[in-house]
Amino acid sequence: MTARFPDRPLLILFGLLLAALSLRQASFAIPQEKIDPKSDYQYRKDYAQVDGIMKETEPQKRADMLLAFAKEHPQSRMIPYVSGYYSQIVATNAQAGAWPKVIAMNEAFLALVPDDKAALGSLLGAYFQTNNFAKAVEAGEKIYASTPDKGVAYVLAKSYLQLKNTEKFLPYAEKLVAELPIEQSYEFALPVAGVHASKKDLAKASEYASKVMNAFGEKPPQGVDAKAWKQSQSFAFGLMGAGAYEKKDYAKAIEYYQKASAASPQADEPYYVIGMSKWRSQDLEGAMAALAKVVVLNKTFAPKAKEYLEQLYKPLHNNTLDGLEEVLAKAKAELGISG
Repeated sequence: MTARFPDRPLLILFGLLLAALSLRQASFAIPQEKIDPKSDYQYRKDYAQVDGIMKETEPQKRADMLLAFAKEHPQSRMIPYVSGYYSQIVATNAQAGAWPKVIAMNEAFLALVPDDKAALGSLLGAYFQTNNFAKAVEAGEKIYASTPDKGVAYVLAKSYLQLKNTEKFLPYAEKLVAELPIEQSYEFALPVAGVHASKKDLAKASEYASKVMNAFGEKPPQGVDAKAWKQSQSFAFGLMGAGAYEKKDYAKAIEYYQKASAASPQADEPYYVIGMSKWRSQDLEGAMAALAKVVVLNKTFAPKAKEYLEQLYKPLHNNTLDGLEEVLAKAKAELGISG
């Protein structure tokens, strides 16, 4: 039996199909040109996509869509606009005091756009509002490194003070005191004075305390409780007195410590330094009267004050302590101590 070959027209058609198939496969093998994410063409596409997202009326859904866009198009020229739209939704939650929500939303956006200033600033505020001071300084330091803003410096100073990190607190607080009127920065000036006092730099401690007392004196700053202000006065005048005592200006030391004792009559340190200053000024009667008050208050300085009081009293009273009880009784009466 003789084999039959397909008709020629069919062979031609079959060949054409094979050629077309080969060309199609070859077209798949040719690499497609990648579109530049910052090109005008891609920008128009991204713009249209974001414009569509902004038509979503439900805020949280819109925020989720913006977040998805940032994830899909991290290099898009629309990212700054997406950040602005997203931060508006976050701000609404901040105004409502929904701080955990604010934190979660900002952290989600920063995971995609790590250096976004709007999200970092909002996150800083939320951490501060929720007393998460460790996280607040972490965010604040990042912002301040690129934008040395006074508002950020304020949050950093307050946060470091709460964290009891005086070394980190000091430069921000000193900058605020230097650049702002003392009426706005007094809340940092006294802690700064305290830090310098702890470093045994009484001259600087006195300088900062003086700034506050010269500005306010007896009148407390607006919004500050009068009783709390008395404590601040006692602290500030005490530092000023300590600075004067270190310089051997005993008259000034007495003046400042008398103001400190007037603000806090039950504190024993002012009377102790007044006593020592009067002793060094050869006012022995005045020294004994002040030291007697320290003794009857019976606090930190009482043992040393008792020792010095007796040293002063004996030579003036035939080397005896006869009559000393009367001195102590007078001190009690002046301080309003009964018994």
